[in-house]
Amino acid sequence: MTSWQTKSSKIVYENPWMVVHEDQVVMPNGKDGVYGYVESKSDSVIVVPIDDDNNTYIIQLQRYTKPNPTWETIAGRTDNESYEEAGARELFEEAGVRADTITLLSEVHMSSGMTKFKSGVCIATGLAKVSEDLDQADGIMTARKLPLFEVRDMILRGEITSGSTITAILLVIAHLEKEGRL
Repeated sequence: MTSWQTKSSKIVYENPWMVVHEDQVVMPNGKDGVYGYVESKSDSVIVVPIDDDNNTYIIQLQRYTKPNPTWETIAGRTDNESYEEAGARELFEEAGVRADTITLLSEVHMSSGMTKFKSGVCIATGLAKVSEDLDQADGIMTARKLPLFEVRDMILRGEITSGSTITAILLVIAHLEKEGRL
């Protein structure tokens, strides 16, 4: 078995946030094929705020691609910022929360078979709720403070289905367990 080979590549769609490619390829089995993927023009950040009592904030939003509102972690584009800077900005814009410290836990590749971008998963600590204004242009309906394990239970009950949220919550729980906070 060989590795993938690109014979040709063309852009089939582009907007300010992403590029959709369609490539003619030679697959690992040696046969010709077509492969499409999305390339983001910016990486993203996922930030999980945790207070001293192991509560977190999640947001409920109406996504264009989903018929019903979803519960998710706070996330967004990095816009040429570090993960920590973008995490601080997104935390304030989406939940009205400021943090003393934002720490990168991991870089993850979401939908690696369909996309070429990565997300930084961060934990935010030293929290202060400073605003009730939320970024409604992105469909954010509310920000809710919940115990971290209640969010985990929402995942296990199928109430949270966002892959990035599930990944981020799992990484934060593992990080807090390693630190002896859980």
